[in-house]
Amino acid sequence: MYQDTIVCSNDTITLYALVDGSYGTDEYTVQEVPYSPEPIGGISMTMTDDTYLGPYSIGFDFCFFGEIYTQFYICSNGWISFVVPGAGWATNWTPDGPIPSAASSVPKTAVMGPWTDWHTGLCTNCIYRETVGVAPNRKTIITFEEVPLFSCTTYEGTFQFVLHETTNLVENHLWEVDVCPAWDLGIATQGIHNQTGTVAYTVPGRNATDWAATDESWQYVPSSITWYDAGTGLVVGTGDSIDVSPDVTTTYVAEVTLCDGSTYTDSATVTIAAPFDIDSSVQQIACFGDDNGSVGLTVTGASGPITYSWSSGETTSGISGLSPGIYTVAVEEEGGCVVNLEFEITEPPLLELNLAEYQDITCFDGNDGYINMDPEGGTPVYTFFLNGSAGSDSNFVNLEAGDYEIIVQDMNGCTASFEQTLTQPVELEVDAGNNINIPFGGSGNINATTNSTGTVTVSWLPTEGLSCADCLDPDASPSFTTTYIITVTDEAGCVATDEITIQVILDFTVPNAFTPNGDGVNDWFGISADFLESVTLDIYNRWGDLVFHADDQNTR
Repeated sequence: MYQDTIVCSNDTITLYALVDGSYGTDEYTVQEVPYSPEPIGGISMTMTDDTYLGPYSIGFDFCFFGEIYTQFYICSNGWISFVVPGAGWATNWTPDGPIPSAASSVPKTAVMGPWTDWHTGLCTNCIYRETVGVAPNRKTIITFEEVPLFSCTTYEGTFQFVLHETTNLVENHLWEVDVCPAWDLGIATQGIHNQTGTVAYTVPGRNATDWAATDESWQYVPSSITWYDAGTGLVVGTGDSIDVSPDVTTTYVAEVTLCDGSTYTDSATVTIAAPFDIDSSVQQIACFGDDNGSVGLTVTGASGPITYSWSSGETTSGISGLSPGIYTVAVEEEGGCVVNLEFEITEPPLLELNLAEYQDITCFDGNDGYINMDPEGGTPVYTFFLNGSAGSDSNFVNLEAGDYEIIVQDMNGCTASFEQTLTQPVELEVDAGNNINIPFGGSGNINATTNSTGTVTVSWLPTEGLSCADCLDPDASPSFTTTYIITVTDEAGCVATDEITIQVILDFTVPNAFTPNGDGVNDWFGISADFLESVTLDIYNRWGDLVFHADDQNTR
């Protein structure tokens, strides 16, 4: 058996057991396995219908249902037996019913593969037998090749028996097998039958039934080596070998019963080496396109020096300057225990700064412009800079006309930038013209102009004396000197103002003295003015007494 050994935690080890003797065959398991027949060859034979040939040497001791046999017989109806066929076995060409059966006409100590009415009398050299291999792993192979069915001779069957030394395994390979539905119930049996007709193992659905098969392989597996966990007594596997991955040191016991009934055991202890711990620190790439990732390892609890084998070729405990990708490392301690680790180095998506929306300045020298940015990628949270001034908002408002640089910076320090120019329109202007002089009672025409090429709204204040208060060229006829203010508003809401003064000229003559004493000299007081309608004259002495009053502008 495999020697005691030391393995690392989580390792899998295969334990082997070698048996000197022939396995016991008290019980079998029927298994379908991948189709894998042996090559057809060896000694070819011809036999008549419903007969048997033999005995032939197996070439080694073969245990079948607990008994050792060294020879076998071949029956034309698709079975072999390890004892001399009984009277009527060979002529019982079709199963009378399912096995097991103690009936004297039913073949015993037999492998049926399948038992049905094959017509070997119609083929020449269509049966083969040979023993191949080297002890203790030799094989005896018996093959029926293209043997017709009785009464359905166009149907031919090819099938094979393989007997294994030591393990006593029986294999049955089927190239192509049919039954003859028009003859004797058209049934067949595929299985093995013990010496007394009391125990049989058959392929499911193929025990004296109507069936067909192509490219199949079946095994009759006898009980073999059984493996136990010595601590718990639980069965952990069967066969010549098992794979084990114990978490703790464990002793395994292998037990086998040979064909003579004797039982043997052996054991192997799998010791788990002391574990060691690995701490890792991973630095992911900060910005898209960089190669500054790194991985560092710290090993504790290991015996002896540690070796590192990275997929990138390094042999140190840490690697740096990494681009995005998968990096693996095998960490091995002096005792040979290896821990395999995998690390993924990633990079954030490319940080980009895209223009979402902007607005130029509406009116000359205004500050209603704005720029709205849309950042994506990188590693949030973002900080924004507008011409060097930091903020947390990607929307910038109350902007004047000019050139702007917007920079976004993520939490890793990665940056992206965008430049945008905000423009403003030409300053809206209005010119009311030069001041105008008019005589009292007269009028003058104002002719205001604007540089706007679109539609403007006009308003004048005050409106008294104007022919229109919402046009550029009103006639002005104020009663007294007046300053008018014009306001124009364009379609964008921009405003411009100017003013003009209308000077009203009063032209009249007023005497500064007269002597109304009736002497005919300077007795008349008159004001010369075309616009006068009435004049009232009051004269007071030095003491404030009224000494003269007249209601006529030409007073004497």
